[in-house]
Amino acid sequence: MTQAGRNDPCPCGSGKKYKRCCLAVHEAAGEERKRLVEEPVPLEQFEEEALELEALSNRVTELIRAGGLEEAERASRDLLRRFPDQLDGLEGLARVYEARGETAAAAEHYRRAALFAERGEGYDAELIADLRRRARELDDRAKRGDVSATPEEGD
Repeated sequence: MTQAGRNDPCPCGSGKKYKRCCLAVHEAAGEERKRLVEEPVPLEQFEEEALELEALSNRVTELIRAGGLEEAERASRDLLRRFPDQLDGLEGLARVYEARGETAAAAEHYRRAALFAERGEGYDAELIADLRRRARELDDRAKRGDVSATPEEGD
C-alpha cells in the first residue's frame, strides 16, 4: 500500500488532509515500533503493559454498556495516548460515537481503525473487513436517518 503524502487526502476517507487527520497517530505508532526494536522491553514490563491495555480496553466497554459515554470517550483517548501502536483507542472512540448515535463520526473512526490495522502488524484480514463493514453499515444508517442503533453486545 502506498503511503499518503502530508497534503494528500487522508486514506481513512474523512475528506481531511492526511496531516490534519491520521498522520500524527501513524507517526506515533511508527516511533513506538522503532523504540521497541531499539530498546527491547523486559518480559515483565511487556506483561504489565498488556494487562494495563486489556484492563483499560475492557473499562471502555463497561462504560459504554453502563451509559458512561463521556468517561468512555476519555478512556478511549487515554488508550490512544498511552498505546498509540494499538487499535483499541480508535475502536473505542468509534463505539462511543456509535452509542451516542453520531453515525458519521463512528463510521469515520471505524474506517480509521481499519486503515490503522491494515498498515500495522498482527491484525488479520477478518478484523479489517469487520471494521470496514461496521463503517458501511453506519453510513447506510446515516443515509436512512436511523441513529438509534448501538454497538453490538460483546464488542
